[in-house]
Amino acid sequence: MPADRRATTPAVVALATVAAVVLYLVDPSQHALTPPCAFRTFTGLACPGCGLTRAAHALLHGDVAQAFSLNPWGFVSGPLLAGFLAAPSLTDRAASERLRRVLAWSGALLTLAFWIWRNTPTYPFANVT
Repeated sequence: MPADRRATTPAVVALATVAAVVLYLVDPSQHALTPPCAFRTFTGLACPGCGLTRAAHALLHGDVAQAFSLNPWGFVSGPLLAGFLAAPSLTDRAASERLRRVLAWSGALLTLAFWIWRNTPTYPFANVT
């Protein structure tokens, strides 16, 4: 691992831990933790990330069904992101680049499909506001 990555990894882990603790303790449906979604504010449509903060809060409290109903995209994008980040340490450079390219394109296509689907009247999950 390069020296610059070794230096930033503990800071990233610490920041993620603090964020998770705050998100666990503060219910985002009761208190504004993040600014409102700019895309939703300007268009009235939900973006793929709308509801992720509330979904993460529910997940931290063990309510998987509620988290999934608030934003199922997180259950797909999370593992895709983890695979993308872990790919260089799992295989050689060429295979890693191929895997990352496949994961990136898969993630982009799934995100676009979810974005369109969640803004249709047939969207079966919780109404994200």
